[in-house]
Amino acid sequence: MIYILCYDIKFESIKDKEARKRLRKIAKLHVQYSLRRQKSIFEGILEEAQLKILKDRASKILDLKKDSLRIYTICEKCLKKI
Repeated sequence: MIYILCYDIKFESIKDKEARKRLRKIAKLHVQYSLRRQKSIFEGILEEAQLKILKDRASKILDLKKDSLRIYTICEKCLKKI
């Protein structure tokens, strides 16, 4: 299945070192599974098991009270329209 993966890391200030660390880690994680399309938007063809691993690993990196991760499924029919 094809997925669009988007994340947003909340910075408390420009010098927020913890947010920068999360940003680097989540970007490295996404690059392992997908192709970068924009700074925080990735596209990948993933099996369900891979998607589960990615979600599990991302939840350990992100501050779930501040940051967000959105995953959109693109069906084959919809992909042809793009």
